[in-house]
Amino acid sequence: MESVKKLFGLGKYPMIYVKSNVDSKEYLVRDLPDKQGAADLLAKVRIKLNNLKIHLESKYPDKPQVKQLIQNFRDDPKRFLESTPDAEFTSYSVNKGESVHLCLRQREGADESLVKEEVMVFVALHEMSHILTESLGHGEDFWNNFAWLLKEAELINIYKHQNFKAHPVKYCGMSITDEPTFKEGSDLSVGNMK
Repeated sequence: MESVKKLFGLGKYPMIYVKSNVDSKEYLVRDLPDKQGAADLLAKVRIKLNNLKIHLESKYPDKPQVKQLIQNFRDDPKRFLESTPDAEFTSYSVNKGESVHLCLRQREGADESLVKEEVMVFVALHEMSHILTESLGHGEDFWNNFAWLLKEAELINIYKHQNFKAHPVKYCGMSITDEPTFKEGSDLSVGNMK
């Protein structure tokens, strides 16, 4: 049963807290007819990211990037919210993990259907990579770390590899064409497997 607590914003994209049927937590999503599905999608993604964090903490407790992730990443549902179409970026993290804003809906004309869960997990892992990478932006260290997270996520069955380079996927008005490759043993500070 949907539990709506508080309506936010009187602007073009009103937001509302909706209780997820997945984890019984509330998520801030756009106030649209499928808001329950949006809250449930955020819950599924949040749970997967937290499971990955627990896995990394157990397997690599001394790695600098894992320490940074533990310090900055909190799985508090209030930190995971849907971004709006007027945001500068489709999805982004604020201050290396203070909050994670995810575009959950397609932006192709009138199509605002929810993005598939597997694509959302890929996007969320991209944002998690920003949280654990010391540098800002999309440098070589970021891409190596992202590929490392994808690999670890596959190992614990929270992500299934998709070759977006060969098979691009529409996401929130853009195309995902990334195919990050992890360079085992390379000296890229965070992704280095030493």
